Amino acid sequence: MFQKIRIFLEKQHMIESGDHVIAGLSGGADSVFLLLLLDELRKTMEFSLTAVHVEHGIRGEESLRDAQFSRRLSESRGIPFVMYSADAPSRAKQRHLTLEEAARELRYECFRRALDECGADKVAVAHHADDLAETMLFHLARGTGIRGLSGIAPVLPFAASKPCAIIRPLLCVTRREIEEWLKKQGQSYCEDSTNSDLYYARNRIRTQILPEMRLLNARAAEHMQRTAAELAEISAFLDETALQRGRDCYEKRDCPGHPEAQEIRIDCEKFLALPAVLQKNLMHQLIAMAAGRKKDIGAVHVESAIGLAAGGTGKRVMLPCGLIAEKSYGEVFLRKKEETNAGIPPADLKIPGVIFPVNGITVRTELIEFDGNLQQIPKKRYTKWFDYDKIKFTVQLRNRSKGDFLTINSDGGTKKLKNWFIDEKIPQNKRDAIPLLADGNHILWVCGYRISEAYKVSKETKRVLVVALDGKIHSEDEVNE
Repeated sequence: MFQKIRIFLEKQHMIESGDHVIAGLSGGADSVFLLLLLDELRKTMEFSLTAVHVEHGIRGEESLRDAQFSRRLSESRGIPFVMYSADAPSRAKQRHLTLEEAARELRYECFRRALDECGADKVAVAHHADDLAETMLFHLARGTGIRGLSGIAPVLPFAASKPCAIIRPLLCVTRREIEEWLKKQGQSYCEDSTNSDLYYARNRIRTQILPEMRLLNARAAEHMQRTAAELAEISAFLDETALQRGRDCYEKRDCPGHPEAQEIRIDCEKFLALPAVLQKNLMHQLIAMAAGRKKDIGAVHVESAIGLAAGGTGKRVMLPCGLIAEKSYGEVFLRKKEETNAGIPPADLKIPGVIFPVNGITVRTELIEFDGNLQQIPKKRYTKWFDYDKIKFTVQLRNRSKGDFLTINSDGGTKKLKNWFIDEKIPQNKRDAIPLLADGNHILWVCGYRISEAYKVSKETKRVLVVALDGKIHSEDEVNE
């Protein structure tokens, strides 16, 4: 049995010589077997081993018993032991999670902490073939595609302060094989009373559905494991193909305030030209990019985002992980819904002088005499010249307000700012954050876009107001077309 696992482990490149592996040790049969397996393998594979136990604050005395058992087992083998305590009930209440979800979150947070504190490279967890089969059935019941039917990945990148991975050496063996081996060795382990609680969906699958499947075929779990492996290969191929075929369909950029996430802009025409199977795959990957994780993104979310791409402007859908998808003028934007750009409190310009609005934009102004030479007017996106003698009121830097308009041609024709935004296809979620330079309700400058024709410098101009914006909203070396 150890030889079968070692072949699987080597095929998946789970452990390299010199690695430091953390073994998740709950005290249950699976994790006890995992620890004993790794303890045996390290004699010939030359890696370090540390046991980590997480006490979730759920089962009272039973939980403390498991912790003591895990410590004794580790120490009897000369394996360093680390224990963390967590409060899963409080986490579940705070974040509106199930107790299972909260416990899992906390467990992996503790593993992450242990990786950093121990200087380790891998986290080994005790998922086996039955767990993979349960996951496939669980995903199938909830609604899934090929990705969900791929089950549990043998090796998974894991976020920590350095490149690390989660490894699952036991996916090639079943729970029955594990328990039979422990029985032959006379090795005790802890029983978790919650494993028999049919309130939990996975327990119902484990105790009611999988036994029925084994009546059809005793090796049902192993067969599902092989199917999952094939589907994982297909899913990986589709992932790569979708990104290749769809590379011109989207652009991504950093999402302020969310270092793990990205804002994605999707060109709907190009996206919808892809085959349907690649649309689904690519959209799933793009939502995951925007969220910074793949967990909780289901087929229903992918389908709703694709429907948005084919629908009308102005529509939006809510997605998991705090995301919003919004359609705007032939494009779909995927972004964190809590992301907002700070508003600009109205600030009177000092002419000449400098003002410092709170959101980081610095405005510098200068008043100069003009000799009529139009060639000297700079063509920078965030530095503009205006005919100062045409300004009627105090000039303000602010966001948009009701009644705002700008002059759009040399004949004096005007347009409401709202209508100009619509005509220029400025996304609705961006409009309230665009800085404006205003003379009353007459907009001199939609900063970063255009100035009003009414204030343009001409050969007859005597005095020029120079306005330069510096700060986080731009790169000053951009030049207007």
